[in-house]
Amino acid sequence: MNTEHKPTMRIISILELISSERKGCKLTEISNSLGIPMGTLSPIIHTLKENKYLSYDEQSQVYTLGIGLFEIGSRYMQCSNSFEDITSIMQEIVRKCGETVHFGILDGGNVLYLAKVDSTEPIRMYSAIGKRLPAYGAAVGKALLADCTMEDLHRLYPDGLKAMTAHTITDFNELYRQLQEIKRTSLAYECEESNELIRCIAKPIYKNHGIAAAMSVSVPTFRYTEEKQALIEQLLNEYAVFATQIVAYMNL
Repeated sequence: MNTEHKPTMRIISILELISSERKGCKLTEISNSLGIPMGTLSPIIHTLKENKYLSYDEQSQVYTLGIGLFEIGSRYMQCSNSFEDITSIMQEIVRKCGETVHFGILDGGNVLYLAKVDSTEPIRMYSAIGKRLPAYGAAVGKALLADCTMEDLHRLYPDGLKAMTAHTITDFNELYRQLQEIKRTSLAYECEESNELIRCIAKPIYKNHGIAAAMSVSVPTFRYTEEKQALIEQLLNEYAVFATQIVAYMNL
């Protein structure tokens, strides 16, 4: 039985569509993409705009996400001291290795980045909190997928594994083999699979005997050495103990 409330789902779909387009969307684009008649769509958009959940540029006639959503997201983060604690751990890792650290969860077949602490180096990986990425193409994502069966993978990616770079894993058997290794070692690796010239190492974070989140360190390939890899592995293993204690109290 489908219990979804259709008018509410329309609002969610509108916000998700606009958030997925960096330049925003025009009213006609929203209508065409979601199949919502203009007469139904216009009052929804007007209400979202009046309440600052959408912004509107009159010159380009484009809608983008509004400050109201940022305020809600900020209050969510403030309601949980756990995010501050996770960020503190990430800051310590950055201080000791100098590279960018991410914290994410699995959202369907994607990794969703919930926290990030930037590298102290001028040349570093570009990413953003709230960004989604196919999990199979990122070390943090593969760490999150480590408990998946082959059946789970086909369910998550019914259209196959699409390449993001020339190095992305596109074969289910190879992905599953890597996940089995991650399950054994509790460390995941990525070599330019989602971003050219970036390598990553990640560690799954457990809650109630299952993988709840993951933490990763991203390094430009020209700074990636065996010594740095060993240091990052050590730091992830060390700080994952503290992260596990924090995640136990997080509503993920």
